[in-house]
Amino acid sequence: MITASLLFVGSKEIGNNHCYYCGALCDDKHLANDYVKDTFTNRDIIKYPGSSFVCAGCVESMGRGSDEMKMIDGTIKKRENDRGMQPRMYSWIITENGKHAATKAHIKLLREIILNPPQPPFVILLADSGQKQLLFHAPVSMSQDIFPVMLEEEIIMVVPTELHERINIANKLCAAIGKPALTECNYIQYAIACEKYYGNIEPLESWIAVMQDPLSRLAAWLSKNKEDAQNEYPANERGIVQTKVSGARGPVEKNGRDRTICPEGRDCQIHFDFT
Repeated sequence: MITASLLFVGSKEIGNNHCYYCGALCDDKHLANDYVKDTFTNRDIIKYPGSSFVCAGCVESMGRGSDEMKMIDGTIKKRENDRGMQPRMYSWIITENGKHAATKAHIKLLREIILNPPQPPFVILLADSGQKQLLFHAPVSMSQDIFPVMLEEEIIMVVPTELHERINIANKLCAAIGKPALTECNYIQYAIACEKYYGNIEPLESWIAVMQDPLSRLAAWLSKNKEDAQNEYPANERGIVQTKVSGARGPVEKNGRDRTICPEGRDCQIHFDFT
């Protein structure tokens, strides 16, 4: 059984025991009594509560972190003190070729990767608070067509084309009301803002129709900030949000040539190196 913890440390299933946290096969090197704190409250989601052992992956992913951390933008973050390197504080893209950490400053890159996922198996974990141990129960994705993404503690099933469409809807409304407001529901206030910005409330109505869907919560988290959204959707331009897409393909240009686009609206030929 592949778990996020095993992928995190790049190890295979070994041993005759099961990990208390993630359930993966493990040896007897790490005793649960040494790694399960009395303050741990998520005992309802552990995989093997009867086990006396913890796998190396859970030990590392729930610990203080390594002295160097490879970020999703290719930079290396180095430890400067005993804080700030704990894996729980970061979002993660994990594959068999390695793991990459990310913060909310990397949302653009996270968005592009989720819309163009790596080869399975992979794990996509988006940490919102940075305060919870999430990796040990993050799902492992085995398909690029439909796969789970963990947003804080919620597991959301993603079809990239559907998410692409939902992000477009979120971005268009975000230009008028701002990103934090996407998860709120002050209809009158936001209708006024939308009418003032676009001359109509169609973007608000489109979002309200889907905002309670789990995929919309993910789209809101991955959406652009207000300034970037306004660059894509200027005021008083009443373009209709694209409602149907095929794959990650965008609109057809006037010359008849279709092109692949990212949510930024530009040609997208990004290839992430997870080696």
